[in-house]
Amino acid sequence: MSIYVVDDNSHLCEFLACLLSSQGYMVHAFAHPEHVLEHMHSKEAPPQLLISDFNLPKMNGVELHRAMLKYVPQIKTIIISGRNVLHEVGSLPFLQKPFPPQQLLHMVQLYYPQA
Repeated sequence: MSIYVVDDNSHLCEFLACLLSSQGYMVHAFAHPEHVLEHMHSKEAPPQLLISDFNLPKMNGVELHRAMLKYVPQIKTIIISGRNVLHEVGSLPFLQKPFPPQQLLHMVQLYYPQA
């Protein structure tokens, strides 16, 4: 399973990538949403899950999710943010920072229990 983690906080992005990798997931970490979209042109298999901060440079996490749907129509997305943006994310799963690592792992496991 491939997961893309996007957060402009490099420390958090690296922590989340290590956390997910330690559970056996294939993880790509990005600091900027445009890097994610550029990476979609590579020959690698597309991600099955996007974990994105809501507040990103140039586009927010929901906008990134919509852009990713053009490449991966079945992609699942989890939005994370330091402020409560639940009303802005619609039906997308949302975690408010700070959250316990186990809470994120549980949410990911809901999507991919076989991994």
